[in-house]
Amino acid sequence: MKALNLIILGGCLALGVGGYLLIGKPGMADQPMAERQVALAEKVRLDPQSLTEGEMLSRLEQAVIDKPDDPQPHYFIGEMLRTQGRAEDAVRAYQSALRRDQDFVPALIGLADVLTQLAEGGIGPDATRLYARAYQLDETQVSAGMRAAMGAAQAGDQEKAEQAMRYIYSRLPEDDPRRERFRPMIEAIGQEAPAESE
Repeated sequence: MKALNLIILGGCLALGVGGYLLIGKPGMADQPMAERQVALAEKVRLDPQSLTEGEMLSRLEQAVIDKPDDPQPHYFIGEMLRTQGRAEDAVRAYQSALRRDQDFVPALIGLADVLTQLAEGGIGPDATRLYARAYQLDETQVSAGMRAAMGAAQAGDQEKAEQAMRYIYSRLPEDDPRRERFRPMIEAIGQEAPAESE
């Protein structure tokens, strides 16, 4: 099973168990959809690796109903849709997650990634803003910070891009292997900056 599926499965398990503990009523008669969800919850408990993508999506959709203010089910739905090649549907799912928590870092990065994918690799202003916000909230998201700097460079703001790269570089531990990759990038951005007038 792919790492993404395992992450989604873990999210489903946590949400399913939490939802059951909060609203589960084993003694009551269930409706057909409720019966299906109970069967799926049992499958998650007994044999989680046997879940199909459709079943995982169904559990996530139930989690959206059970926990309407939680951004995580929307985020995981976005991840699933993206792996299925449904980028525009994934955009809507990530946006739904961010409507519930505008600072939910995984959804900020997921949405920025899909916008970049839809722009065929170009990092536009919206993706740049999302990556920058994700890095601002969590400086361990170095890749997001780098992409924000690249977006600034693509937009022609070499000075801002160089400042961002230098800031990220300065925050990396001395023994971090990424420092070696950053140095030539910073130099390249600096060389592209327009010369100052004398």
